[in-house]
Amino acid sequence: MTTREEFRASLISFGERALKVRDHLKNEEATKVALILPFIALLGYDDRDPVEVAAEHAADFSEKYRNRVDYAILRNMEPIIAVECKGAGNGKKDDRGQLKSYFNACRTVKLGVLSDGYCYEFFVDSEEPNLMDDEPFLSLHAEELAKGRISESVLDALFGLTKVHFDPETIGDNARKSLTQRAFSDYLTAQFQEPSVEFTRFLLKENAIKHVRTQAIDAYRNIAKSAIDDVVTSNILRKLDIKDRQVAAPSPLMSQPAPPTPAQVRIEPETTAGELAAFENVRRRLAFLSAGDANLFERIDRIRYRDYQGKMAVFYELERKGRLLDICESKDGVVRYVFFDDEKGPVVDLASADARLIGLFRRRVDELSAE
Repeated sequence: MTTREEFRASLISFGERALKVRDHLKNEEATKVALILPFIALLGYDDRDPVEVAAEHAADFSEKYRNRVDYAILRNMEPIIAVECKGAGNGKKDDRGQLKSYFNACRTVKLGVLSDGYCYEFFVDSEEPNLMDDEPFLSLHAEELAKGRISESVLDALFGLTKVHFDPETIGDNARKSLTQRAFSDYLTAQFQEPSVEFTRFLLKENAIKHVRTQAIDAYRNIAKSAIDDVVTSNILRKLDIKDRQVAAPSPLMSQPAPPTPAQVRIEPETTAGELAAFENVRRRLAFLSAGDANLFERIDRIRYRDYQGKMAVFYELERKGRLLDICESKDGVVRYVFFDDEKGPVVDLASADARLIGLFRRRVDELSAE
């Protein structure tokens, strides 16, 4: 039986292969053979057994109108999963109609999959029995798989669709929970980034703070944002502390001294407490910003530094290719963060450059993962 981590590795390999072959797939049939059937096999179904995976399967409730899908996955000769295929890069929202017609016609079908080999959309009947939802409860993209961007929730959902674990009777309830969780997550993420007036008033009410004037609400919104940042950051740091006991803490890479010349003797840089505090500030901020992305969060432990005279270079895995920023501490103790991106100017308040920091970190992870 395949473990979750083995399944994750298989998904990443599949994503990498999909990116390599997609430009060579000229039509729908080529896409089926190269990508769709291998994906069905990845879920544990035997794509060579017509008793388990039936091609061009029809919903024969009517002799005149026979709704078909490209593949139906069968259990006890009854279709439980319907798969509709499109040519690579040609999947469109309008193509859901054919899958929906088949889904609605077959009462035993509990999962619909629409794919062009590169993107995969998964549908259930979470609102009304035997009526496929208009929107997918789960979506996959080969590019995300290839980069290892598979959150635990997505991995759990996919693992539950494999032959060994798939239960047609519970997939609808699980999808409802997934959709609700996603809606809550999106709402909370938006509120954590910029608390709305309504959310701030809710916090005020819960804390018995009354008679707040409209003119003062913006001040309370700022207080709410600071409180949220403190709570989220402290919880993240607690998780990182647990990790640090299992994984060695990031160690500096010692600078290689240049051969001295008669006119020049190298002075070894001294790592200051201010530089170390600034380095930990970078890690903490990235932990906060990547809390919803398991792939990025797990890679924070790979952030290192190398100290030079007058600056500390901070990078992901490789100093040259993974450079994130330099930490420069002036004599008066003021720390400036100099980013290695297209935008100019150092930053004193790291939190004011959240978009630059997380964007640069994600770019470095993607670049080094692609090598």
